[in-house]
Amino acid sequence: MSSSPSVALVTGASSGLGMGLALRFASDGCAVALAARRADRLDALVERIRGAGARALACPCDVSDREQVYAAVARTEAELGPVDLLVASAGVGAMTPAQTLDAADLEHILSVNVLGAAYAAEAVLPGMLRRHRGHLVVIGSLTGYGGLPTSAAYSASKAAVKNFFESLRIDLRGSGVAVTVITPGYVKTEMTANNEHPMPFLMELDDAVEVMARGIRRRVPHLSYPRPLSTLTWIGQVFPRRFYDFLASRVRREKGE
Repeated sequence: MSSSPSVALVTGASSGLGMGLALRFASDGCAVALAARRADRLDALVERIRGAGARALACPCDVSDREQVYAAVARTEAELGPVDLLVASAGVGAMTPAQTLDAADLEHILSVNVLGAAYAAEAVLPGMLRRHRGHLVVIGSLTGYGGLPTSAAYSASKAAVKNFFESLRIDLRGSGVAVTVITPGYVKTEMTANNEHPMPFLMELDDAVEVMARGIRRRVPHLSYPRPLSTLTWIGQVFPRRFYDFLASRVRREKGE
C-alpha cells in the first residue's frame, strides 16, 4: 500500500467487510491484528494469513467494552508493533420498528457501532500523534444519510459514527494522521444475508473490498459506493424531505409491511 502501513488493526474482522479487508492488507504485506468477539473465527483467519506468509494476531474482544479494546491495542503493539492503520469495521444491526420501540436495542447498537469505533480511535490516536503518522478508517453506511423504515437505531448509529470521524478528520489536519470515512451500500455479507427488503445495487464482497482497499491506499477523506446508490443518496439530501420520506416508505410497502 502506498501509505506503507506496517501494522493494521481491524475490528469486526471475523466476517464480512472486516475479514475481507484484513485478508487484503495481509496480502499487501501488512501485519494484521484481528479484533472481534468470535475467537474461533479469528483463530482460523490467523492460520489462513500465516499460512500465506504474513503476520497476524487474534485479539478476541467486545468492542463495546472500553477496557477490552485498550487491551487489544496494547497486545497488538507489544507483539506486532505500533498501529499504523485502524479500520473500525465492527457493527451490528437489528430491526427497530416504531410500533415496538425498545430503547435497549438502540443502546446496544450505539454501544457497538459508535462507542466501539470511538474506543478504538481513542486507544490508537496518542501513539499516532506522537509518531506524526497514522490512518483511521471507519466503516459507516449510506443509511447514515437518512433514516430507513424499521431501522431507526441502525440508521442513527451510522449517522453518528460518520459525523464523529468527520469531526476527527478536521481536528487532525496537519497532524500526519489521516481519517477516511467509508459509507457502503449493500454488500453480500452475513449481516445482509437475512434481509427481506430490496437491496438495490447489491455488491459482491470481493468487489467491495477492492473499492475500499483502493480508497484506503489513497487515504481519501470519504468514500461511498456503489456509485449509483450513493448518487441517489446524495439526491435524497438535496430534495425536500417529503420526497425522501416517500421514497423510503416505498421500501416498507415492498416488504409487505
